[in-house]
Amino acid sequence: MRAIALSPDDPDTYFYFSQFSFDQGVYLRAYDLVDKALSLKSEYPEALILKGQMLAMRGEPIAARKSLEEACRIAPNNAEPHFQLGILFDNSKLNREAVEQFRISVALRPSDPRAYDYLGLNLEALGETREAATIYKRGLLVNKEPLFDYFLDYNYGRFLLKGRRLQESKVHLDRAVSLAPETRAVYYERGKLNLILGDYQQARRDAEQASKLQDPSGFVLDLQVYYLLSTIYAHLGEHELARQYAELSKTARIPIQDRARN
Repeated sequence: MRAIALSPDDPDTYFYFSQFSFDQGVYLRAYDLVDKALSLKSEYPEALILKGQMLAMRGEPIAARKSLEEACRIAPNNAEPHFQLGILFDNSKLNREAVEQFRISVALRPSDPRAYDYLGLNLEALGETREAATIYKRGLLVNKEPLFDYFLDYNYGRFLLKGRRLQESKVHLDRAVSLAPETRAVYYERGKLNLILGDYQQARRDAEQASKLQDPSGFVLDLQVYYLLSTIYAHLGEHELARQYAELSKTARIPIQDRARN
């Protein structure tokens, strides 16, 4: 605040304070400050990017897109607005549009593993599996700080499992568990893999760990974990547990349906 008092007409001061507030989770203050920065300097790409991110968080994708596209226009060689625009399209399931933006992002910033990860995911969604595999592997080659992607191994391991490349998948899913040990999805996916491999005891450990972890995003639902546990227990001959979890998988709530009823 002292910096603003000393330089009340300096847009950079407002922007940096806004970025700091955003990083601290003080979003209302961050939004007011970035608006002030843009009122003093309308063609300010970094401020437009930050505003676009906040508009997306507020559930205003049209306004967010406008802000990010303006940043792309002003700073065509800056990878960040393309990256954030790609995330906006990815969240809206606009996979082709997302692919276009992530292609630009990796071309401008080829050391960003996150962009390769998103690009691979969206290519995969479009059925472009051969290119998706290449992109995931390129991302892994550059997966290091400061932009390290903790879920790139998970996504590539999951991709390999879908293609029945089981031993390759195991390498990456084992690494994913070590990188994100508090995440349900990594144990769930590795549990599926170990079930297919016939390692039922390890599959059980993975699935039981998945059941202990919350997934507020709803990426891996309770019913999916229950169904996996039921299948594993059946293979282990623990038929009562298999029955109990089969019943749970039938009665577990699906979050989207819950919201629709409210």
